[in-house]
Amino acid sequence: MRQLDMYHNSFETNYREPFGAVAKGSNVTLTIDVHSRINVSRVVLHYILDKTDQEHTKVMDLYSEEHQYNSFECVIEMPERPQLVWYYFEVAADDTTYYYGRVNIEESGEGVVYQQVPPSWQITVYDESYDTPAWWKHATMYQIFPDRFYREGEPDLKKAPKSSLMHSHWENDPYYIRDEDGGVVRWDFFGGDLRGIEKKLDYIQSLGITVIYLNPIFEAESNHRYDTGDYHKIDPLLGTKEDFERLIKSAKDRGIEIMLDGVFSHTGSNSKYFNQKGEYDSLGAYQSKDSPYYSWYKFHKYPDEYEAWWGVGTLPTLNKEEESYQHFLIHDKNSVIKTWQQSGLKHWRLDVADELTDDLIKQIYQQLKKEDEESVLIGEVWEDASNKSAYGKRRDYFLGGVLDSVMNYPFRELMLNFMKGEVDSYFVKRRLLTLNEHYPKPYFYALMNMLSSHDVERIKTMLDDFLSDDIDENQRAGIVQAQVKALSLWLYSFPGIPSLYYGDEAGLTGGEDPDNRKPYPWGREEEELMTWYKNIGTWRREHQALRTGNWKPHAVHEDVFAFERWTANGVDFFGDKANDENIIFIMNRNVDQEIEIKIPARKGKWQHLDNKRRIFKTKNEELTLKVQPSECFLLRHMH
Repeated sequence: MRQLDMYHNSFETNYREPFGAVAKGSNVTLTIDVHSRINVSRVVLHYILDKTDQEHTKVMDLYSEEHQYNSFECVIEMPERPQLVWYYFEVAADDTTYYYGRVNIEESGEGVVYQQVPPSWQITVYDESYDTPAWWKHATMYQIFPDRFYREGEPDLKKAPKSSLMHSHWENDPYYIRDEDGGVVRWDFFGGDLRGIEKKLDYIQSLGITVIYLNPIFEAESNHRYDTGDYHKIDPLLGTKEDFERLIKSAKDRGIEIMLDGVFSHTGSNSKYFNQKGEYDSLGAYQSKDSPYYSWYKFHKYPDEYEAWWGVGTLPTLNKEEESYQHFLIHDKNSVIKTWQQSGLKHWRLDVADELTDDLIKQIYQQLKKEDEESVLIGEVWEDASNKSAYGKRRDYFLGGVLDSVMNYPFRELMLNFMKGEVDSYFVKRRLLTLNEHYPKPYFYALMNMLSSHDVERIKTMLDDFLSDDIDENQRAGIVQAQVKALSLWLYSFPGIPSLYYGDEAGLTGGEDPDNRKPYPWGREEEELMTWYKNIGTWRREHQALRTGNWKPHAVHEDVFAFERWTANGVDFFGDKANDENIIFIMNRNVDQEIEIKIPARKGKWQHLDNKRRIFKTKNEELTLKVQPSECFLLRHMH
């Protein structure tokens, strides 16, 4: 049996119809070709329902005998309960049974012949009555680490935590002061505040931004504020509740929404609820078993041994299934979610969503949507969110009614591995199509796509690390600049929400935490990069095809990745009204070689979006182009 004797490709609709995730209760048609010289007695489709682990089989019908291949087909009805459905094929031939499944569990598309039960393809079955808010699919995001963005006025040191250290110079590098065990004993602050963000709203708007995502702003001991002290209070160093409400309103006046970081899986040990140091006037769980918060935490040996996030003693873990905590967070009249809804805050990013139960996330989702259906709830998830398992449970993130979106770390990893030379464009194409296949289409167009964040090295530093040591410094700077432009253009042209981490547009560098959290370099920005980010923000805003247009990838050379975005017949991918346009993204990752490519393209002339004098013409519905080392660009079809 040769590999080419059988064929099924989940990316192609003549083998799987329709493509990708499907609505509950709908039908999916599956087809497999088997070479006619194989004496087949029967072909069986095996499909397994993920929620019950229940396996079904269906004998497939021979429906075509063409081009040396026999095609077998069957239609299966998807379950009414949203879940994953897994499938593979069994081919009984002569005295041997063969199986056909996908290459591995992370990659769809073409399959492989096996002698034993193979890895299965995935069909995501979701409830299509849930949708992501339409405005969100058009959004462009700016992420701010509040202490490091802009300081309006001198910080009041009396409002700083006792263990803090305030930098007198904004240009300083951040650092940690640790004890011999590696624990941070003094946190360094720069004094960035909410009024500072408000003052820079016009600048943020000039980048084409429509959403600002803020890392935590509630009272806490650390500079990152993931160790919440009081969920109902803005950290005094950042400002007041009134400052926050004014920021929401001022941003709204400019068409910008505010999203907060929700840290609901753990609190700070020095908090109103745990109160290990006794600095709050509450009866904390650490102080007494009679504390109203005692049941929120899990103690192994009271009071000093307790469950903590990743074993970090300053971050005691919350019991997410404790009813009184759920009421405090969501349902009480003055719950955390309701309190900030009353202040005008509608959108949240859930920190470590894996550590929250799906039930708790659903409750937050429902409370947000009850107040305003346009509210958005996204989760921090680092893997493929459609089949993510955590703590022994498959997560329902994208089956409907749990999250609107997640952070798209798999996409970022693919982009970086491509730039690093670890994978080629053919691999990138397959993996992105797999993600597209796994994710229901409203979610694929709602993903938070980023190059940098507060949790990873900044993009400029990473790209510089990828280059070989024998490239001289001036050449390095030019290559890195070109690569930053290429990746950011990819980000801004791809389905989903591009997220710009503050300072990346100004050329800020930074390795691992805390280096990736340097203050914004006001007055020392890289003008060329600033202009570039304003331009790509404008292109994204002006061309609906880059936001909600159809998407199709092309691997035209191992070093050149391309994709099309288009709207046709007066509508976008979601059937909403749109002007007809076709745009092609092309990038060459090779730092030394010009590469000539041919790419299928609509008949006619194509114009370079950045340099409008560059015009290309198709021949036989194909464009022939020379792409310079590290070059990227967008081409727009001229009507």
